[in-house]
This record gives sequence, structure tokens and C-alpha cells, in this order.
Amino acid sequence: MVERIKSGVNGFDAIVNGGFVKNSVVAIYGSPGAGKSVFCTEFLREGLKNNEKVFYISMEQDIDSFLEQCDSFGFNEFKENLNSNFVFSRMNGHDFKNFLSIELPKILETRKEKHARIVIDPLTPFLWEVKDPTLQRNILTDTFKMLREFGTALVTIERYGNINTMELSEDIAIPIYLSDMVILLSMIYNQNFYQKAISIVKMRFSSHSTGMHPFDIGSNGINIFQDQPVF
Repeated sequence: MVERIKSGVNGFDAIVNGGFVKNSVVAIYGSPGAGKSVFCTEFLREGLKNNEKVFYISMEQDIDSFLEQCDSFGFNEFKENLNSNFVFSRMNGHDFKNFLSIELPKILETRKEKHARIVIDPLTPFLWEVKDPTLQRNILTDTFKMLREFGTALVTIERYGNINTMELSEDIAIPIYLSDMVILLSMIYNQNFYQKAISIVKMRFSSHSTGMHPFDIGSNGINIFQDQPVF
């Protein structure tokens, strides 16, 4: 029987048959502003509520801006658990290949727990840096294997281009293929406004909704309306 962990995102577990598959790697793909980082933050917050170890590996934000974002939603658990159950690490510079291959294993190994929640936000700079498909595949295969050994991991990937199309671009084909689950966050323009929508592109070892579900981001975080049409 597949073991589940709760996502912490309101309405999400209902569309994926009960939550994330434990010890899996989830890719969250979406345009800037679609809600990827908020989704990941709520996933980690759920872990803190359950006294789990959580790791936020940031490729862009510093700790002050991250905590400020958490405060705006009333997520006080991060500040309260900083450097205990909550570990924040920022990737400095542009050597993302060495970070994923050398530094990240060190960060996780020194604080190894029975099960951890891990976020890498975003993975996109690594994809820009490592253009060779064979090298990219080898590094990501090893990285994803390591992440599964430590716990359940979410990695975010930026989406650019026409945000009204649903296609997954070729430049992110390798992490999408290697991930156990792919979540697509879309912003669909209609009648003079953008509607945020979530869909599950794939999910190994589990049944899931095959539709698109509208969601919004309010003062308390993400709310997914699993029983409503997008428009």
C-alpha cells in the first residue's frame, strides 16, 4: 500500500487521492506569480506542524525575504523553528552543478532524519547552466535519488512563453521525466482577468484527478476549488 503525507495545501489532497506519495520527488511547473513558492511553503509548514524536519533550498531568496513572505500569510512556524526543525540554505553564486552534486548532500547528511520535507526553489537556474542533456540527466538522477532517501521533495521550475498554452517545453523534459509527480500551475486569461488553475500532469503509484481545478491565493494561502469549473 502506498504511504501518503499531507500536502498542507487546502483542497489539494482531495484531487490526488489523499496526499503526496511519501519519499517521492514532485516537480511544480508554472509561470512567475502562479503560486509555486506559496505552494511549497505550505507543504513545509505542514511538516513543521507535525514536528518534521523541513529544508528550504533557495536559489534566489535570502532568509529575510522568505520570512517576510511567511509573515504576510501568518505562517509563524518558520521563524519559531529556524535552525531547529526548519533549515534554510541559499545557493550563492552560479555553480549550481556543484551545489546539487556536492553541497546539497552535505546539507542533508549532517541533519539526516527519519523523514524530511525538502524544497528546491527554483531548479530553473541549474537547467540554464547545464545544457548538455546527458550531464543534466546524470546529475538530476543522482540528486532525485538522494532526495527520495531523505524524504519527500518539491522542486519548482519556471515557465516562460505563452501562459495560455498547456504545453510542457522541451528544455524541461528531463526533470519532468525523472520526477515522480508533475504539477502544472496555470494562469488562464479570460474575460479581462487571469484565473489560476492547477492540474496534475502525472503521478506515479497513484490515481489522481485528470481535470483542471481553479484556485486562488488569499491571506491564508492557497485554496483549491476541486468541484468548480475553471470558468
